[in-house]
Amino acid sequence: MTQQIQKVSNPQGKGVVGVIEDLRACTPSQVQAKASHQWLADYFTSILVLGAKYGFKPVVGSDYYLYFKDQEWKLSLIEPQAWRSHNPGIYFAECVLNKDMSWSLALSSDWQKHPTVVKAVNDLEQAFIQCISDETPLLEKLPFFMQQLSYYQRLGANALARSLKKSLEMKFGKEKNLSLSGNTLVAELVNFNAPLLE
Repeated sequence: MTQQIQKVSNPQGKGVVGVIEDLRACTPSQVQAKASHQWLADYFTSILVLGAKYGFKPVVGSDYYLYFKDQEWKLSLIEPQAWRSHNPGIYFAECVLNKDMSWSLALSSDWQKHPTVVKAVNDLEQAFIQCISDETPLLEKLPFFMQQLSYYQRLGANALARSLKKSLEMKFGKEKNLSLSGNTLVAELVNFNAPLLE
C-alpha cells in the first residue's frame, strides 16, 4: 500500500531557498566598533523602525518614511509630500537602512510639536533603557529572534542583532563581550549626556 504525501503550501510563499536568499541579503557588512552611546542609539533607533508596521523588503541605502497614527508606527515607501487624499499620520522621520543593518533617521523638524509622538518616543526610550539596564549579558537582550514580528521585520531584527554583536566584539573583545551587561553602556550614555534619538 502506497501512502500519498500531501504538500502543505507555505502561506507566505517562502520556500527554504527563498528564506536563505533573504537571510543572505540581510547580512551585515562594514560593521565597526562603536562608542557606547552610538551603539545604544543605533540599537534604539533600529528597534523603533523595526517595530513599525510594513510589508515590504527594505533595501540598503533606500529612503523610507516613518509615520505615527492611531498609536502605531508605520514605515512607508511614500514621502510626506506625495500623499494626496490619504492621511498617513504624523510624519516622524526619513529612514535609511545602513550596510551594517542598523537604521539611520533624519527626524522631521516639527515632530516634537506633537504630544502623542513625543509621549510614544519617551515611552519607548524608557522601556528600552529599563530592558537593558541590568546585569544580564547584552547578548541575551539582542533581537536574534522575535516571534511577534512579521517576516521582513524579523529578518531585519536578526540582521541587526548580528551586527550589534559583532560591533561589541570589535570594541570589547569576544571574551568580555560574553558577559558585558547593559549597565556598563547605559552608565557611559549618562556620562556622555547623549540622547538616544538625535
